[in-house]
Amino acid sequence: MKSALLVTVVASWYLVGLSMTIGLVVYPSFDLVDETRWTAFHRHHVARITWAVAAPWAAQALGLVWWFVRIQHGISVAWWLCAASAAASVAITVTRAVPLHNRLHSTFDPRVAQSLRHAHWLRTVCWSLAATAATAGLSST
Repeated sequence: MKSALLVTVVASWYLVGLSMTIGLVVYPSFDLVDETRWTAFHRHHVARITWAVAAPWAAQALGLVWWFVRIQHGISVAWWLCAASAAASVAITVTRAVPLHNRLHSTFDPRVAQSLRHAHWLRTVCWSLAATAATAGLSST
């Protein structure tokens, strides 16, 4: 079970670090992009960030499934909190972040960018809760 937890912990903390970088560096930089270069910049951002997020997100999900399968004495609070927080980050991404990115695809709108930042910080909270819960699960084994 420790291997499953380690996968979940590492993927979850990676997502927290990536999320902090995006929230503190990348999204605020959107305001600095010249409008004539916005479409190309945003297309580049979306293509690159997808690769940075997809693999650890998949690893987090696989780690959670593996952790669940390896549980021998009932599902722990740590697993439930980690799974719920990870699921919430997916829900926020699908229902808020992706539609907001789609609205920013061809034209930068500061109000849409601000909404994206708000949605992003909610994801950061979810990823932080997931990472903390996974770490707690690891320390209790």
